[in-house]
Parts: sequence; C-alpha cells; structure tokens
Amino acid sequence: MFARLLLIIVSYAAATWPLDSHAAEAAGYSITAHLPGSGGAWDYALVDAHSGRLFLAQGGVTAVDLKTHLVTTGLVPGKITHGLASLGDGTLAVDDSQSKVITIFDGVSGKILSTISTADDNPVNGMHALDALVLEPKTGLLIAINGESGLLLLVDVKKSSVVGTLSVGGHPEFGAADGLGQLYINVNGAKASEIVAVDIVSRKIVKRVPLGCEEATGMAYDEADKLVMSVCDNGKLKAFDTHAQRVVASIAVGRGADAVMFDAKRRRAFVAGGDDGTLSVIAVRSNSDIALVQTLKTQTGTRLGAVDSDTGRVYLPSAKFGPPKPPIPYPSVLPGTFEFLVAAPTVAAPK
Repeated sequence: MFARLLLIIVSYAAATWPLDSHAAEAAGYSITAHLPGSGGAWDYALVDAHSGRLFLAQGGVTAVDLKTHLVTTGLVPGKITHGLASLGDGTLAVDDSQSKVITIFDGVSGKILSTISTADDNPVNGMHALDALVLEPKTGLLIAINGESGLLLLVDVKKSSVVGTLSVGGHPEFGAADGLGQLYINVNGAKASEIVAVDIVSRKIVKRVPLGCEEATGMAYDEADKLVMSVCDNGKLKAFDTHAQRVVASIAVGRGADAVMFDAKRRRAFVAGGDDGTLSVIAVRSNSDIALVQTLKTQTGTRLGAVDSDTGRVYLPSAKFGPPKPPIPYPSVLPGTFEFLVAAPTVAAPK
C-alpha cells in the first residue's frame, strides 16, 4: 500500500524516552542520517544478512549497502514491484504485479537467475495482483499473495513454478512464518480485519482471529515469545500470542503504517506511521510486557522500512509527494526528494 497523501510537509526531529531497562538496552532512537536516492514510488523493504544490503521494491529493486550506505537504484529492473523475500542462500525474490512475474536474483551482483510466471495460476489482475512475498522455511515454498483476490500462490523456486494455490478470501496484505510450517496473514474483509493462520504443509486454514481494528497492513513474528504483531491503518498494533491463541496487547501507534519491523536482538518493534510522520518504538520484553517507549518524529508519508539487527539501525524510505501519475492511483514521488531516513539507537550505560 503506497502513501495516500496529497501534500507532504517535511519535518524532522529527534526524541528519546528513558527506559528503566537492563544493561546495554537501547535507550532511544534518533535520526542520524539522510541517504539520498533517485527512485520513485516504493513498497516493501528488507535487510539481507548474506549480501549485507537493504533491498527496496521500487519500480524494480533499489539496494543500500549497510556498511558504506551506498544507494544503488535499479539494481534489478521492474515495473510495479511490491514483495521481496530473502531465500537464505544469497539470492532473493521480487514480484511484479503488472507482469505477474517473480524474479529471482543474486543479492550481491543483482544478476537475474530466473523468472517465474504466475499468470496461469493467478487470474485476477490489479495493482496488488502480486503483493507480499514470504518464504516458509519448513516446506521451502515461497508464498506469493494476491491482495486483490485473496489467493495464496505456493511457489517452488527450484522448479520455477507454482505448485499449489490456497484462498484465504478478502484482501490479504502481509504474512509472517513461524518456521514450523504455519503462516500468519493479515486479511481485510468487508466488515473486519483478521489474522488468518494457514498450515502450509497441509495447505489448510486452521484459524481466523478477529483483530478489532481497521485495515490491517504490516506484520512481524517474534519467535522467542511466539508473538504475531500486526498493525492496522487506524493506529493500532495488536500482539497475538500463538500459544495462548489470543490477542495479548493493543498499542496505540502512528496512523497510516504499512509495516511492522522487529529487532529480535534489542527486543524492539517499530511502526512508521505515514499519516502522522512518526516512528513508534515498542519494547517487547515478554508476551505480557509490551509497551510503547518512544515516538520519534520522521516525515509524513514515511510508512515502512527495515531494521538491521546487527547495528540496530532502522532504514525508512521517505519523500515528498505530488499528484498521482497513472496507472498508479497514489501520490507520485517528486523528483529529487526520495531518501532513506536512518534511525539509530543510543545505548544506556550499564547499571
């Protein structure tokens, strides 16, 4: 989901919130760098440890070297790209909703290794005919989500083919895998948003969990606490305990968010509210201790990003916007304004 704003006002400031925390716990985050780029509209981002890069779906793929902060626009060509997934061996996947093709590429060189057409198994067209991508580790299948039709495409990357489909209905946004064969997906229906749990091994829906918020978007999984964290467009983050099978926390965050970023090392979740121009920093100390600890000012329209757990830095694509340019119905990025905001943690002194 792209930013839905007509006019963008640039405003940057840093804020910190002191924590009564353990030694070496991140005490707060501030904007420490602005990395200029040359791209246009964007969607999902991820950090890939193999290549030491951040990747952004941006009319193809943009890459950021996490050590040098060199930004490479157009590393991989594309039209309307949305989802990205690391495949665990130095290769990555990106999908394109216009061509309905998934492209597999090398993370270091950007060399295209293969292309997988989904059109024969994916009949419904639209802006999100291919959207989020999630690798399910137990089966090794790449799950591609059609946000228009509610169809999940099960892709065997080695065979370069779709090997199955499953409908979850509604308009799914994003997914997270638990590593044990189960996939959790944000799905928006006609009246409500929910988390749908899907067993990829048996290819069955096993549970639907009402979220009680409007237009679910981003999602992340905390393996240590078995928590699914889902954010909704109207400024609510819900934490679902997959063992207890219930929502255990509801946190007020910035409105207009499109992702949940989770740093398992520092036990922090991040939500970039595009409407409010804020980054909500949430401490996840256990499944019964989840709290907002900081609200950092960013820039209106900054709605997603990715976190590098090695350094704790959070990379946030940002820009100023103008009128839509068809076929994309969302505000367009004004030339020369795209950049990555970098939010970095400070460290509390040991007590």
